[in-house]
Amino acid sequence: MITPAVIEPFGFFTWDSLRAGWYLSWRVFVRVLPVFAASAVVGVALMKASPAVGGLLMSMGLCAGAIWSLMLVPKITSQWARALYGYPLENGLQVWWGITWRSLVVSLVAAVIMAVPNVLALSVKTAYGETVLGGIASLALSLLTLANLAVSILATGWAMSRVTATQLSGFDPIAPTLAESMPVAPPEPDPVPVVERAPVPRPAPRAAAVATAPPPASAAGKRQCPKCSLYETERGSVIGWYCKICGWRESRR
Repeated sequence: MITPAVIEPFGFFTWDSLRAGWYLSWRVFVRVLPVFAASAVVGVALMKASPAVGGLLMSMGLCAGAIWSLMLVPKITSQWARALYGYPLENGLQVWWGITWRSLVVSLVAAVIMAVPNVLALSVKTAYGETVLGGIASLALSLLTLANLAVSILATGWAMSRVTATQLSGFDPIAPTLAESMPVAPPEPDPVPVVERAPVPRPAPRAAAVATAPPPASAAGKRQCPKCSLYETERGSVIGWYCKICGWRESRR
């Protein structure tokens, strides 16, 4: 269904009015027909046993179907407006009344205009019966019936467009069918939160040694003197390692 550029009523004898009227008419007819058919079958079946009960049930079924058809008119019209313009209609009673009275007025005008041809065709058919002229009159009656049906559908579609244009005036039409058919881009993933790590405390620098550690002992069990690089060292029980040449002594902590 192509979305119009603006929301405005259709012309009466237009293809848009015919399509809109057919959209509503056949949907109401398909939903209501089973109710009418079921009530007629049940009523006829019960009339053989009890004509009063059968007639009552048939009348109740027909009334229920008629009431349901009236309730379907604003609902289906709202669906049509949403499919065409992108907006549903509100106030179902106002929608039903706006379509009903316009359709009735047009149907009455059409009935008055076609009354004369109908009377003439019916008179010729009655007068000439099964003759060729009577057959032409029968064909004319059938064509007039189809014309009345077409006018009713056109009137319904035209009334739908008038009600819709009145209620949606000031709105810009959108294309809901196209919007619903467009692929939806997948949502972007949430950004991974960046956790700031606490700074790792560094160990405090160790105090520098007061003196350079003495080199390892030689094969003879003496330590090399860090001052004169000789191995003339001995270890005292009190002062520790000391050099006999330069006088170096091992520092005590």
